[in-house]
Amino acid sequence: MVILAAGKGKRMKSEIPKVLHQILGQPILYYVLSLVGKLNPKNIFTVIGYRKELVSEYIKNNFPQTKTVTQENQLGTAHAVCAIKRRKGENFGKNILILPGDSPLVNIETLRKLVEKRINSGSAACVIISIVPDPEGYGRIIKDRNENIVKIVEETDASPEERKICEVSSSIYCFDTKSLFENIEKINTKNIQKEYYLTDIIEMLIKNGKKVNCFKTPGYQEVMGINDRLQLSEVENIMQRKINESLMKNGVTIRGSGSCYIESSVVIDKDVIIEPSCFIKGKTRIGKNSTVGPFCQVTDTDIGEGTRINASVILGSVIGNNNNIGPYSYIRPGTVTGSNVKIGAFCEIKKSKIARGSKVPHLNYIGDT
Repeated sequence: MVILAAGKGKRMKSEIPKVLHQILGQPILYYVLSLVGKLNPKNIFTVIGYRKELVSEYIKNNFPQTKTVTQENQLGTAHAVCAIKRRKGENFGKNILILPGDSPLVNIETLRKLVEKRINSGSAACVIISIVPDPEGYGRIIKDRNENIVKIVEETDASPEERKICEVSSSIYCFDTKSLFENIEKINTKNIQKEYYLTDIIEMLIKNGKKVNCFKTPGYQEVMGINDRLQLSEVENIMQRKINESLMKNGVTIRGSGSCYIESSVVIDKDVIIEPSCFIKGKTRIGKNSTVGPFCQVTDTDIGEGTRINASVILGSVIGNNNNIGPYSYIRPGTVTGSNVKIGAFCEIKKSKIARGSKVPHLNYIGDT
């Protein structure tokens, strides 16, 4: 298993490596590494390069089973794979799955089917492809009259006619390891960007008489990569919509769901109502029959059952059952409230325990109590 995460991501216009930009509270790379881990591969290699110390530290702290390989000079995707090949004493197995580090939407079942198709067909390589409404930025799939794949052409090297093609490569491949390693270092830089393209190996394998096939996804969203802030926002919106839809199917009411930001780590029980323009983040849990009113921010907080939060900020706290908080209150980390507590408007509570049945009137500050 190889994850390509060495690039800077120039179009992000950022000093942060592209794969560390966040979607719903987690780096892009988190979603890719979490996904491939479910396949239980023998090894996971992540190729790092730009600001490698940041990416390496993140992987070490969150995915310690993943091995990092440095691509000192970012000379293309094939060049990155060469860095993997040159590692001594590694067991690569018979198949190598390669994914870009900026593909957080791909489905686990799609990857399984990709691997199965390559193995069952005996092909040297299998690539995920899709038809997209706007192919800008993608490598185009070139086929012959019999619909057999001939090559993949990167957009910068594509002719005007080839750029009209909407069938594109996802940059997700499953290779026969021997076929990949026998040919990867034969790739040259005869292209506009003067880079070693992994896509070139497809044409090379075919010309050498090797079988190459593809697996087409039913929808194009799975193959979406992230190259700029617009695409980052688009992908986050897709993921947010999936989270909100899942919550609603499991008994949560989300009013104005398009305006609510809810991270995947949040747990919400049935019959909870989330009203518009809420931000709910981190390790938050909300008990059944509770209501989070408009314009709330809740982070790393456990909220009991039957509680209502009104236009307030609650951070790192434990809120009991049947509480009524706000509006415009600020509950700071370390606060714990019992059941049937009322905290009025414009209150600030810091690292305090509020006993069962207590009332904190409006315009009060309670700290370290």
